[in-house]
Amino acid sequence: MASISTMAGSDVRPAMADCVPSATEWGQMLLDEQPLGAIAVDARLAILFATPAAARLLGRSIDVGTPLGPLLDECLRREETIDEGADAADTLRHDLEQGVEFQADGRWLWARLDRTRPGSRAAAVLWLFDMTDLRRALDHRTESLRFLSHDLRSPQNSIVALTQLHEHDPQAFEDCGGMQRIAELARYALSLGDQYIFTSVAGALRHRDFVRFDLRAAVRSLIPKLEVAAVYRNVALRLWLAEGPAVWVSGVQVFVMRALQNLIDNAIQASRAGGRVTVSLKIVKEDAVIIVCDEAGGLPGLSHGCPMTNFDALSPKSAGGYGIGLKLAARIVMLHGGALHAQINREAGTDFVLRLPRLVLQTSTRSSPDGRRTGPSAGAPTPQGQSPRQRRFTPG
Repeated sequence: MASISTMAGSDVRPAMADCVPSATEWGQMLLDEQPLGAIAVDARLAILFATPAAARLLGRSIDVGTPLGPLLDECLRREETIDEGADAADTLRHDLEQGVEFQADGRWLWARLDRTRPGSRAAAVLWLFDMTDLRRALDHRTESLRFLSHDLRSPQNSIVALTQLHEHDPQAFEDCGGMQRIAELARYALSLGDQYIFTSVAGALRHRDFVRFDLRAAVRSLIPKLEVAAVYRNVALRLWLAEGPAVWVSGVQVFVMRALQNLIDNAIQASRAGGRVTVSLKIVKEDAVIIVCDEAGGLPGLSHGCPMTNFDALSPKSAGGYGIGLKLAARIVMLHGGALHAQINREAGTDFVLRLPRLVLQTSTRSSPDGRRTGPSAGAPTPQGQSPRQRRFTPG
């Protein structure tokens, strides 16, 4: 058998002068430039053919006629070598059919052996996939989970210690904060999970994931879910929501409602027994504005005439332990093109003001039988490249 060597990094292209490439030349070019490599082998796992991409991915030359075992021994950095015996070849074939992950030439590769159809010149094809970017993303996610697990240990250990203290010394349990302290620790642990989920999803979130939803109806449906916490804290939760048409906004509804829930829950938990938390929705020009008003004395660092827009200064232990919830809410609102700030109100508390851009319903122009434009916007020019529609939603 003639020895043909596919060199790593080789760049073989068909010579093209002024003539149009043939189908064979186009096929060869696409084969050379594909992002995955292929190595054809016979029944004994001897190499019959290798694409240039396979040599590039492995970072080494691939000689036709040589056994596949030694090549993979070098790539996998195995301590033991694979002989050409039938048992060793069967073991290697079984492992490759299951899929093998390894590192070669600074890349992470996934190798899988697929058997060919009966009658094919090759018994099987070893496919090489470059999964470097996927591996890095997975490593980053795994590292984030490790940090999250470490951060969750502190509140969970404290909760366990408090429950044990309750069993052996109820008075000491009450002196340490009792059930209220357990609730704060549990809420803090939940906020860590919320932050991780949002951070994981927000990185891959695209505008196409946004959908139109009625903010008025969403706020109305959220309040009953928080009434239990308000009753437990002996806090009056009030919703000021005048009847009116739908308030359309664009975004991920579950994220927006989670941000609002954090604001309301923070206000409830920070309020004294007998206090009041008010939630209102109004329209200010092109924005939908939600205001969460409490009587809890104000956030740390908040002063008259100076609204707070950056909540990074709030540590997880500040504001009753809800700093993370405020930062998460601010990030969600910013992701949706809105803004969140806190200001002192007349009740010696805090107003959390959440603004989101509205989708305004516009009626496009129509033409009369004689070709003239009619309707409210008849005098306005039609934007270039835009066909008239009966109804459409536009931001603001």
